Amino acid sequence: MKHARHDHANDDETSNVHTLPVKKAEPAAEKPAEPDLPHKERRKHIWRNAGIGAVIFLAIALIGARIYLPFWVTDYVNKTLNNIPGYTGSISGVGISLYRGAYTIHDLKLLKKDKGIPVPFIDIKKTDLSLQWGALFDGAVVGDVTLYQPTINFATSKSGATTQTGVETDWTDPIKELMPLDINFVEIHGGKVTYKNFNSSPNIDIFISGMEAKVTNLRNAEDKNVALPSNLVVTGKSIGGGNLRIDGNLNILKKIPDMAIKGKLEAVQLPALNDYSQAFLSIDFNKGKFDLYTDINVKNGQVSGFVKPLLREIDLIDWQNLDPNPLNVLWESVVSIVLEIFSNQSKDQVATQIQLEGSLDSPETNFWSTLNGILRNAFVKAYSNTVKEE
Repeated sequence: MKHARHDHANDDETSNVHTLPVKKAEPAAEKPAEPDLPHKERRKHIWRNAGIGAVIFLAIALIGARIYLPFWVTDYVNKTLNNIPGYTGSISGVGISLYRGAYTIHDLKLLKKDKGIPVPFIDIKKTDLSLQWGALFDGAVVGDVTLYQPTINFATSKSGATTQTGVETDWTDPIKELMPLDINFVEIHGGKVTYKNFNSSPNIDIFISGMEAKVTNLRNAEDKNVALPSNLVVTGKSIGGGNLRIDGNLNILKKIPDMAIKGKLEAVQLPALNDYSQAFLSIDFNKGKFDLYTDINVKNGQVSGFVKPLLREIDLIDWQNLDPNPLNVLWESVVSIVLEIFSNQSKDQVATQIQLEGSLDSPETNFWSTLNGILRNAFVKAYSNTVKEE
């Protein structure tokens, strides 16, 4: 019995022992998977990257074009100038200004293919061609041209067989090709026009320099109801200190342009023209002044107007420096007497007036060539008549 009690006691002790539960190890938590980007977000991301790539590509392309374009344009301009019959041309380089929509041509020269004429027909230090932004507000896409120190040399060769006038071929068309837009505005700074005769004795070199000119609204982008919409203003200084002023209005959109132009050249010191007078009239001026007034009108192909030269305070014979040729002295004496007889004694001046008349409406006739011929003949006749006939 004792033994049994002992066993029961052991059983009670055993039953009073609490066994701690064994905690099972939990598996390591996995990182939540990143949710997939929505379709629109992915597309936006692709387009953003594509846009950045396009900008970079465009920037590289523009830089490359900016570097290469001047060389390409220079080559193109030189080829264009060399396609003018009877002339050869060149430029030294081109500058591109993309933000202005403009480019600049440096040292444009156009030369006659004749070794007897040693000066270029056209020599322009700088030509700036650009988009006329102001005209865009009027709905017109036109261009501006500004010429810096342009020179035009009319000339006669040493042999006398060739002249350089620009009228024997239409050299203006290739020049216009250099401007991709219709030209609406032209401005000139420091221009010069000369006439050189390498055949005469003595050689002749007369000029008008320091020319400032402005021609506006050539393409009639404004004032569309005006008959002569383009305005012209020219000023300059001639050989012998004369003052030049030209004012006019034009309409170059017609097949034969209409125009109304008035010009005056005043206070030219006549001794400065002695090379011309000696070569063509065999006289020298000791002193005197020369004025020239002109009025030119062209309407529907018909030219009208006048050229009026005026000689003042004339003295032909310099008794201190007589010409060794007695015939020249005799001729100058006769001319001096005739001038004295026919001069306006109250004003001490001699004048004549040459009427301008001609037609430009022939389809075979070059407008500028014909007009130039009419004016040249009138000016030479007017100058000669004033000295010899009056």
